[in-house]
Amino acid sequence: MIRKIVFTLCCLGLVVTACAQKFMPEIKAGTTLNATVFVQSQEIPVTFSVKSIEAPITLAWFVDGYGEGAFEMSQKAYESGKEIYTQQPPQGTTKLSDSETYGLISKEAYKALTTNKSFTYNGLKFKPKETGLNAMKLDGKEIDATQVASEDGKIELWILNNPNFPLILQSAGLGLDLVIHEIK
Repeated sequence: MIRKIVFTLCCLGLVVTACAQKFMPEIKAGTTLNATVFVQSQEIPVTFSVKSIEAPITLAWFVDGYGEGAFEMSQKAYESGKEIYTQQPPQGTTKLSDSETYGLISKEAYKALTTNKSFTYNGLKFKPKETGLNAMKLDGKEIDATQVASEDGKIELWILNNPNFPLILQSAGLGLDLVIHEIK
């Protein structure tokens, strides 16, 4: 009888632990991101597609009624970039400089975030912000992400906790902000 109770409690503990884990989407070539971009008080639906996760890292975009294009990031930018490209992109391919990323922070910045609890991007220092009740969710599941804010409090980013592809899931204060709604 005691064995059954212990076994039941162990199984219940495993179920509770599994349910409490945060969702970690896999980002690979072919992954599609459905998002809303906020430009000059307008909400614009955008579809992003990860075309390549190897140099050049390519993130394609499509806006119905406007056109399509892609951002190309060098391996150097992916590894150690220190700036986020925040301009409205022209149609076609936008090749970013070796210091610029789009849609993610560099692996070096992510490592600094996890090791030192801060990183510098666009000349601003970012630190984790307690999310409390504002945890990021996709498809009703809490996603494994870290919310960071610039020291002046004007910019916030929600970053996927993936050291190989630290995707920006949401931004506020960049001027060209986005919210990713779906990853498939």
